Amino acid sequence: MTQRELDIAIVTWKPEGILRLEAMNLPHVEGVRYVVSWQLAGDNPQVPEKLSSRPDVEVHLLERPGVSANRNNACRHCTAPVVLMGDDDLTYYPEALREVIRIFKETPDLDVAMFRHDGEDKYYPDASCRLGIPLPKGMTAAAVDLAVRREALQRVRFDEKFGPGAPVWQAAEDEKFLLDMRRAGMDCRYFPVSICCHDHPSTGLRAMTPGVAAAAGRYIRLEYPLSWIPRIFLKAWRDQRKRGKFLPALRNMLRGAMSNGDK
Repeated sequence: MTQRELDIAIVTWKPEGILRLEAMNLPHVEGVRYVVSWQLAGDNPQVPEKLSSRPDVEVHLLERPGVSANRNNACRHCTAPVVLMGDDDLTYYPEALREVIRIFKETPDLDVAMFRHDGEDKYYPDASCRLGIPLPKGMTAAAVDLAVRREALQRVRFDEKFGPGAPVWQAAEDEKFLLDMRRAGMDCRYFPVSICCHDHPSTGLRAMTPGVAAAAGRYIRLEYPLSWIPRIFLKAWRDQRKRGKFLPALRNMLRGAMSNGDK
């Protein structure tokens, strides 16, 4: 039996989610397993035979809401030494997955690696670098770019007060996860390796809803404790270029920055 070296923790939700996963045509890669958390799957969840017949695919159900809860459930079932976060609308590059395994093998002190994905207008540095607090200018976290040594997941999990389905901070779960890793003193680094393609616009490329704005405000305050107020004003101004409205965005970001995330 091939030794498992990388688990990809994929999240999906609702009955149609498993069909999106089936359409991904997940590549067969030696040492790689796909661990799926299927959230709110409906009354009669059926895993398509194309997935259920594969020994490298494992599906677990979750009946409570929240993207962060879904990610934690996927991670909870991972047993490989390295866990890569995944979604149900990606195209993975087999050689890049092998590169993720190689990097962790050859960098024993590495706890968290940020990679890159194709298909979006998103800034990434050209060269490898360490990720401190704050992040290098222009960088933002996306869960699908993050691979984590499994031991690190015993110390830091996705904060379930953040992300879609949370009461107040309805985004920024990826950023908060990486921030918590850095705050815990873990060795976090960026590597300019494209591991997958994502052809759909992310939340960060659209005008902010009230819940997304609240999450942005809270995350900005955590990442930049000395300069968060002018940064929130700047982000509200920039939201206008995405057809957002300055004053509502500002109000909701300030609300989120001052909230405890419960209501």
